Amino acid sequence: MKIKAVLTIIGLLGSLSVMAKMDTIAVSRNYKTILVLPAPYDFSINGKELNFLESFPTKSASATSERIVLLIYNDVAPDTSDFTNYTIYTRDGRAYDFILQLVDIPAKKRWTITTDMVDNLEELSHKKSATELDESDFASYPVIKEKETIAATETVTETFKVIPEKEIDGEPLPLTQELYVLDRMEYIRRRCYYNQFNKGKIIRYFSKYDDVFLWLENVYYENNEIYLQFRLENKEHIDYDVNFIRFSIATNYKNSSSNVKTEHKPLFRYKVPKKVEGNSENYFMVVFDKFTLDRRKSLVVDLDEEKGNRNLSLDIDQLVINNPSGFKL
Repeated sequence: MKIKAVLTIIGLLGSLSVMAKMDTIAVSRNYKTILVLPAPYDFSINGKELNFLESFPTKSASATSERIVLLIYNDVAPDTSDFTNYTIYTRDGRAYDFILQLVDIPAKKRWTITTDMVDNLEELSHKKSATELDESDFASYPVIKEKETIAATETVTETFKVIPEKEIDGEPLPLTQELYVLDRMEYIRRRCYYNQFNKGKIIRYFSKYDDVFLWLENVYYENNEIYLQFRLENKEHIDYDVNFIRFSIATNYKNSSSNVKTEHKPLFRYKVPKKVEGNSENYFMVVFDKFTLDRRKSLVVDLDEEKGNRNLSLDIDQLVINNPSGFKL
C-alpha cells in the first residue's frame, strides 16, 4: 500500500510539472511569440501589460488573423527576470489562463491553444453543465496543428520559421513571408534594420549646404513598399539639429509659377536623426507604400534645420523612383 501511495504521489507531481510547463509561455525581447487560438480573440487580462506587450496581425480577409495574438517583451523595460499572469477570452466565452515568463530565446515560438485547455467551464455552466459539453462544443473553429502554416491568404505556403541571424548589435532578424502577413510593420522595421548601412549604388545623388550633405544611397522595392536609404553627413564642426524632414511630390517644370507640391507621407521612418554631431554622419531609411512618378514629377525631400538656416532640398526624379533595386537578403 505504501509503495502504491508513493507511486501515486510521484504520478501527481509529474502531472503537475507537465501542466506547469504547458501553462507557462516564454516571451522575449527579440522574438515574437505567436498564440493561435481556437476561436476569434475577444479580450485579455494582462498582469503587466506595459512589460509584456500584446499585438495583432494586420487586418486581412482571412478569418485566421482574428485568432492570432503576438507577444513580445518591452525592449525598454529594465527587468532581466520577469513573469506575470495572462488570461485570454475568445468570443465564444471561453477563457485560457497562462503565466508569461521573460526569457532570452524562447524554445517554443508558436503555441496552438486548444479547447481542452479551457479554464472557465464553470462560468459556461449556465448554458450547459461541464459534463454535458460534447465534441460539437469544441469544434466550432478549426484547430491549426503545430506544423501547419499560418496563412492569411492561400498564396502563402511557407512554414513559419524564426532564423536567428545577427547583425551589427546582435538583434535577431528573422524575415519570412509569414512575418509580413502577421505583422507588416515589424517586417518593414527589420528589413530597414538589416539594410540601413548598405553601400550606396546611386552615384553622387545629393543636396548640400556648405559642408552639410543629404545623400540618397539606395532605392529598393519589396512586396508593396518603396524603401529609400539616406545618409546625412555633417562635415562642419557645428552640430546639425533636425527640425523636420518632409516629403512631397512636385511637378518639375523649372522656373514655372505653376509648380505644385503635394505632401507625400511615409508609411514608416527608421532612425531618422534628431541631431547629427559635427564631423559625423547618420544613416536612416524611409518607407512608402508603392508609388511611381511620371516624367514631369519628382519626389522632393525637404530637410529643415532647427534654429538654423542650413536647409536642404533634394529632388529625386522619376527614373530613380521607377527603377528600384531588390534586396539581396
